[in-house]
Amino acid sequence: MLDAATTLFAERGFGAVSVQDIADAARTHKTTVLYHFPTKDALHEAVLDEAFGRVAQVMREFLAGEARRERIAYMLDQIHAFFAGQIALARLLERELLEPSGDEAHLQRFVEAIYAPAVASLERAVAAGRVRPVDPALFIHDLHVQIIGYFCHGGLIARLGVREPLSIEALIARRNHIVDQIARQLGIEEAP
Repeated sequence: MLDAATTLFAERGFGAVSVQDIADAARTHKTTVLYHFPTKDALHEAVLDEAFGRVAQVMREFLAGEARRERIAYMLDQIHAFFAGQIALARLLERELLEPSGDEAHLQRFVEAIYAPAVASLERAVAAGRVRPVDPALFIHDLHVQIIGYFCHGGLIARLGVREPLSIEALIARRNHIVDQIARQLGIEEAP
């Protein structure tokens, strides 16, 4: 049911999907869906928990330490592996940013749990002189768009010459590109 709901919400948006649509896609009955999720909003929240839960965990782990190249690479590897295995979740997150469902579920799970702590951490690092001055909100936003966009635009990326964008080799190259970009923007030196 969660997979069917994720795919449908990602393809059509929350408002354009009914509980019956989800039941049909999951090959079950509407009453079964409503037994597990009393409302479409409850199902939407469960889908968002799945989408944001792993990313929030990775971000909490990352924000608990220093912004070093190897830690940035590890964080990106974890996020890339998650979205490479669940493209519909990346598409759902992009859709949620473009067409919010109208409830606060997305804001609570993304902005409050992931975005705001990352911005606050970067603000502290800038204030302490550990990284170059940047606008923390714009930096985190742009990084998020880069990461999610890669998984949402696979066809375009392939047409631009990246063979098999979800292969291990392509994801490593993508990770290295983003790590280099972050290091340049924030003035993070190579590890000795």
